[in-house]
Amino acid sequence: MWRSLILAVAATAALAGCYSDHWQQADILVSTMPPGADCTLTRGNEKVGEVNPTPGIAMVSRSGDDISITCRRAGFADAAAVSHSLGNAVDVATVTEGRSGYSYQTPIDIQLTPAH
Repeated sequence: MWRSLILAVAATAALAGCYSDHWQQADILVSTMPPGADCTLTRGNEKVGEVNPTPGIAMVSRSGDDISITCRRAGFADAAAVSHSLGNAVDVATVTEGRSGYSYQTPIDIQLTPAH
C-alpha cells in the first residue's frame, strides 16, 4: 500500500514539474537560406538560446522582451533578425496553471548573402 502511494506521489510530482516547465518555455524555429548557419539568440545582453546548424528550434524562456537573432556562416555576411514578443494574453488558465501568456514570432527566416 505504501509503495503504491509513494509511486503515485512521485509520478504526480514529476508530471507537475514537466507540465509547468512547458508553459514557461517557447519554441522559436530559425531557418536560414542557405541552411547550415550558427545562430545565437539574445534578449538584451543575455544569450538565451542557440541553433547550430540551421534550420533548428531554440527553446527560450517566455518574456515580454523581443529576442535578437544573429547568424553566421563561413563565406557569408553575418545576418540578423528579431523575434518579437507577442504580448501577454492573461486568462484563467494563465493564472491557475502558472504559465506565461507571452509567445514569440516564429518561424524566423533569415536570408544570408555571400561575403564580398
